[in-house]
Amino acid sequence: MIQISKNIAWLTMTFFAILLFYITAQYLSFKPDINFLLVKGDLIFDPIWRPTFYIHVISGMAIILVGPFQFIEKIRNKNLKLHKAIGKIYAYGILLFAAPTGLIMAFYAEGGQSSTIAFLIMGGLWFYTTIMAIIRVKQRNIIEHQKWMYRSFALSFAAVTLRILVPAMSFANTFSEDFVIVSTAWLSWIINLLFIEIFIYFKFKKNLSINKSQKSEI
Repeated sequence: MIQISKNIAWLTMTFFAILLFYITAQYLSFKPDINFLLVKGDLIFDPIWRPTFYIHVISGMAIILVGPFQFIEKIRNKNLKLHKAIGKIYAYGILLFAAPTGLIMAFYAEGGQSSTIAFLIMGGLWFYTTIMAIIRVKQRNIIEHQKWMYRSFALSFAAVTLRILVPAMSFANTFSEDFVIVSTAWLSWIINLLFIEIFIYFKFKKNLSINKSQKSEI
């Protein structure tokens, strides 16, 4: 039953990741009149914002697509080289491209200063959690590596959560447009982090109990 629940959760996560990949892929036409770009006005021709946007989109597409495959135990256990290769695409895609460009784009965010702060914090946490995942695996601390990878992907998945929250809150027709823009800038990653911390607690609860037991014996 537990394994079935894990499979359903993974398939659901992967479905939305692929869906986001598909939706985002339309930006690769480089046309200026597609979805999000329609509200950016003359900014889409800005020499800083435009290349930053496309680097963020392309790296984000790679990250959201390969991310779910990092959590398949059979790949980790039976094909460690493949797991490491996927991990490098994911981690360095964030550290070198997606997170830095995300921080730059935060200053152009809809919703003003509050949205900017939300995305700056998220970008900083995204960078930090990914760095920590790399540090822990280099230290051969696999349990902590896994925890930080879960946190990192929770932040990567904020792009999906954002695209679920915006239409859901807009459809409710009880919130102003400005409120939806600002609140989702915060909620998209806060909800994910809260969820993943609960998940991590229960998943590694047994390891926590063992560690406490070992310390008490010392």
